[in-house]
Amino acid sequence: MDYALAPAGGIDWDRPVRVTCLCCHASHHVGAGDVLPLDAQTTCHRCGAAVACPAGSARVQCTGCGLFLLDPDLSSAQRDKLAVTEGLAGLALRESYLAAKERASQRLEGGESG
Repeated sequence: MDYALAPAGGIDWDRPVRVTCLCCHASHHVGAGDVLPLDAQTTCHRCGAAVACPAGSARVQCTGCGLFLLDPDLSSAQRDKLAVTEGLAGLALRESYLAAKERASQRLEGGESG
C-alpha cells in the first residue's frame, strides 16, 4: 500500500492511494469511499489479540501473530465460496511458480551446453 499521511495523522485521501494485490500483484487506486470502516473486532483464536474486522471483509490478519482469520459473520455458503476461490488462486500461483522454475532450469541447461 502506498499513501501519504495527513497532517493530523491517518491517510491523506486528497493524495493518490495505491494498493497492490498480494496474490496477482495487480495495482489499484482507491479513495476513501472504497475503504471499509473499522466497525467491528474479532479475537484471534491463536494468540487472543483483538483484531479490527471491517464489515464485509472475508479475512483479516491478526496483528499479534499474523494468522489470517475468517470474518465471524460469514455464512456457510460464503465460507465455502471463499475456500474455492482461495484454492483456485493457490493452484494458479503454483502453476506460475512451476513455469518460472522450468524456465530457470532451461536457462541453466542452455548455459551449460553453450
